[in-house]
Formats: sequence, C-alpha cells, structure tokens
Amino acid sequence: MKEIRIVSCDLLHVTILKFIDSNKVIIGEYDDMKECIMSMIRAGYVFNMERERLIIALTDLTYMLCPEDDMNKDRVNQTLEFEEDEYSNDSGSENSDDSDNLDDLDGSEKVDDKSSVMNQGVETSKDGIDIIEITE
Repeated sequence: MKEIRIVSCDLLHVTILKFIDSNKVIIGEYDDMKECIMSMIRAGYVFNMERERLIIALTDLTYMLCPEDDMNKDRVNQTLEFEEDEYSNDSGSENSDDSDNLDDLDGSEKVDDKSSVMNQGVETSKDGIDIIEITE
C-alpha cells in the first residue's frame, strides 16, 4: 500500500522547500529542481494543479535557492514577461477598463472549503498536506 500526499497550490512552495531541506537536496539549476520533483512523485507526492503552475513555481524556487546563476534569473524574467503579455490589452491602451482580469493579478489563490472535497480515508497532516492511503 502506497501513501499519497496531495500537494495543492496554496502549499506548493512550502512543501517543496520542506522536501528539499529534509532530504538535503542540492539545487543549482532548473534540472536539479525537476529531478527533485521526480523524487517527490516517486515518494508519493501528487501535485494537484496545472503543470504550468508547477513549472512557474519550480522556476521561482530555483532562482530563490540559486540567485547567482544568470540562467535562473533569465527564466524568472521570461515567465514575468509572458504573464505581462498575457494580460495586456490588444488595443495597446494601458488605461482600458480590464478590472475583471486585474482581480486575478493580486497573487492570491481562491481556496474552496476543503470539507466539501474531503473523502473518507483522507487525513490532513500537521503541515497541511492531504494524505491518502491507497489499499490494493
């Protein structure tokens, strides 16, 4: 039987950093971070989010842990430029009324009540990660 730890967006960064710290993983470049995620998946972690969200978090964490590498800085800059382009207005006017899109730019995640999605057999550990025990 394999224990599964569900990682949601609101605990993504903290969970990855705790795994890196507790397993003494050395991160110097983005490929190291990808290998860390592969190790987490092998250990039973499940990332409950779009892959794009996970990739952006990995890019940010790689730069946070190794800011002296220009490649890491460039990757973060590229994601920031992409996000700016994604939310820009096609007319080129910076003062247009795009208040609907601006609500999504504050950096916060909207989290639904967990009790509505909790199933029998799901526990939440002290660090807030959902743990599910799978029996065969």
